[in-house]
Amino acid sequence: MIRKIFILALFISAFILSTAFAAFNMQVVSLDLFFVQWQLPLAVLLIAVLLLGLMIGAALIALSTIRIRYENHRLVNKLQNAEQELNSLRILPVRDSR
Repeated sequence: MIRKIFILALFISAFILSTAFAAFNMQVVSLDLFFVQWQLPLAVLLIAVLLLGLMIGAALIALSTIRIRYENHRLVNKLQNAEQELNSLRILPVRDSR
């Protein structure tokens, strides 16, 4: 319960700080890409860049997770094959080499 209250307080404070930041940074800046030029408020540009970074980070984490799940699946299959081989070797009768 305390953790939920702490997280809620953290989000509320982040919202208040970002609102204050946006209110104090309304000056227009020029975003000049190679063929396009936009006039945007600084707060809007910063929010757009933040969201772009979050999307790129989420995509990289998703790719990493997919790679780890594939590796886990491969290792589970390898373990099952090794266990089957071990069980089949345990069933074989032991022969004396004399």
